[in-house]
Amino acid sequence: MTTRNSEKILVLGGTGKVGRQITKLLAATSIPTFQASRSGASTTEPGADNIKPISFDWEDEKTWASALEAGVKSIFLVAPPVMDVLSPMQSFIDQARMKGHAKRFVLLSASSIEPDINGYATGRPHAYLKELGDKGDVEWAAIRPTYFQQNFIEQYNHCKAIANESTIYSATADGKIAWVATEDIAACAYQLLTQEDAPNDQYLILGPELLNYNDIAKILSEILGRKIVHKKLSAQELVERFAGQGVPRDYAEMLSGLDTAIKNGSENRTNSVVLALTGKQPRKFRDTAEKNKGVWAESA
Repeated sequence: MTTRNSEKILVLGGTGKVGRQITKLLAATSIPTFQASRSGASTTEPGADNIKPISFDWEDEKTWASALEAGVKSIFLVAPPVMDVLSPMQSFIDQARMKGHAKRFVLLSASSIEPDINGYATGRPHAYLKELGDKGDVEWAAIRPTYFQQNFIEQYNHCKAIANESTIYSATADGKIAWVATEDIAACAYQLLTQEDAPNDQYLILGPELLNYNDIAKILSEILGRKIVHKKLSAQELVERFAGQGVPRDYAEMLSGLDTAIKNGSENRTNSVVLALTGKQPRKFRDTAEKNKGVWAESA
């Protein structure tokens, strides 16, 4: 597969779970890359001369201009942390393609969110990009990963509960998920950003095996040498747990609804997309857990 090595790339959410992994892959190339985040920080090793950290804030359009003045041709899109993501994202996409001459957009969405301009979350910009693509105005891709393996490592409610209580809480019952590693999501995004041919499609990014939370607890028990249990909550109990942690109730109810969907089989599927895009098999959860087991050390 041929790649476009001379055209500049902008990675939004450049210090996030997926963005920093994309930037790491780009740092090993000669592709000029702008790693955008609110802090303007860098996560790459010294010597990656093709990576330039820049400040970007969805709430400050002045930072949009500085990003687009760089003359980027491909952009990795990560939605802002607001309920209505379409308004700012549509405005940015239009500015990028009309003022900044960006040609390709790769959107980070989710397996649970279908494209729908009248829907919610990233399903709306997904539908907008497809609409533009159908008219030949842009090249586009939407990657829709399932739940991240790294959620157990970096997500506060899971990580602390495992470390402090040896417990995982969910309302998924025995529902299974093809947990995927952020490194594999990033590898797919990297290919879609850099390949010569326009992707113009959506990609369901799944891990190699179906595991429920009981399976996750069993694997962690074996790795950590202590019993980790999965506490099965009702949907309402999960809402109350999140609300007690300071999560807004409407958002807590949405999260609980996603768990109910998993319970009912919404994520019970696998595919070969990671292999097809990257040429490599996706990572297993056990490997990710072994690599990061120190984060679950019991508090003294």
